[in-house]
Amino acid sequence: MSQHEKDQNLDQQVIDSFGHEWAAFDYAESETDEALDSQFLAYCTPIDLSQFNAKSSVAADFGAGSGRWASRLLPHFSLVYALEPSDGANKVLKKKFSKESRMTILQETVGANSIPAGSLDLAMSLGVLHHIPDTALAIKAVASKIKSGGVFLCYLYYKLDNKPIYYRGLFWASNSIRWVISRLPYVMRRLIARIIATAVYLPLARTSKFLAKKGLNVSNIPLHHYADMPFVMLQNDALDRFGTRLEQRFSKKEITEMLGNAGFDLSTLKFSDIEPFWTFSVKKL
Repeated sequence: MSQHEKDQNLDQQVIDSFGHEWAAFDYAESETDEALDSQFLAYCTPIDLSQFNAKSSVAADFGAGSGRWASRLLPHFSLVYALEPSDGANKVLKKKFSKESRMTILQETVGANSIPAGSLDLAMSLGVLHHIPDTALAIKAVASKIKSGGVFLCYLYYKLDNKPIYYRGLFWASNSIRWVISRLPYVMRRLIARIIATAVYLPLARTSKFLAKKGLNVSNIPLHHYADMPFVMLQNDALDRFGTRLEQRFSKKEITEMLGNAGFDLSTLKFSDIEPFWTFSVKKL
């Protein structure tokens, strides 16, 4: 099997895995709305959504999943493409946005889709492109859909380049566990993710919340950014983190190089200075 065929096979496995995940975590209940609003605002730190014209601007969410982020773009755009290749997530999207005329759902991939070239005022991809075998190529594919002067908002897993050695050590240990768990059947992955969320995520998150209220700096406590999130989101992210076979991480330098090669104006590149890292925005040349 060639490397291209191996990448395609792995890509399909990742797509199928996320299809199961978003079918299970569809965020249809209002209990998570406040936490999702807060998380979306954190992602949007590098941009100002008010710059877009709600009557004419067009956006796309590349890897829309359950539509939790695409739905939050709707007030700011005349049209939003929710691009999601998996069957499970598409069923969720079609049900959730069945009466929303401004949302166009596309069961297509980042690399091959029907979004018109050079048509987007905003392309958004939050936590997706690091799960694609060739992230640099995926960024180029997204860039081709953005008009000159349009904005790319993206979140890519980072290489913990701003964290202490012990923090990075804990991560690499957990990454070895992920390598094993991600190769198990989906039912097993989901069960183990729930156990991890209960035994690891929840205690660390709530400990961070308690210490932060005492005025202490919790930025180097693992999972501190989950402090106020409801348990269902901890489960979802534990499954995302430990149940996905392909995960890549990038430094600021590597991200900058990929963006430059994709035709973005690096003078407009803004990295968020708050978590999640690395979230960034950049304009198309």
